[in-house]
Amino acid sequence: MKAFTISTFLFLLASQLHAAPSSSARQFQAQLTFQGAPPAAAFFTLSVPTDGSVFEISNVLSVSHISSAGGASCTLFGIDGSTTTVVGADTVDVGPPQTQVSGSCLAL
Repeated sequence: MKAFTISTFLFLLASQLHAAPSSSARQFQAQLTFQGAPPAAAFFTLSVPTDGSVFEISNVLSVSHISSAGGASCTLFGIDGSTTTVVGADTVDVGPPQTQVSGSCLAL
């Protein structure tokens, strides 16, 4: 009887471990578009990680607006000290316009 109880317990434990969700979160890339001021209206797009790591931005365009396709919360840092946060699918003004140098995104 004792062996039956122990084997039943081990079977139930193993089935629960097998059914548990994976500890690694599904990762995707956030799509960010950096727009310059009109009239030229130059822009560039980056695909960036959504794991909270800091990424560098090497484009020197003076950015007026940052857009996100959604699914993440991103904070971007400008060369002159600006901090711009975009949450979900949105477009946010950068004030004053400036080159963006780094950022970090987290999946929502």
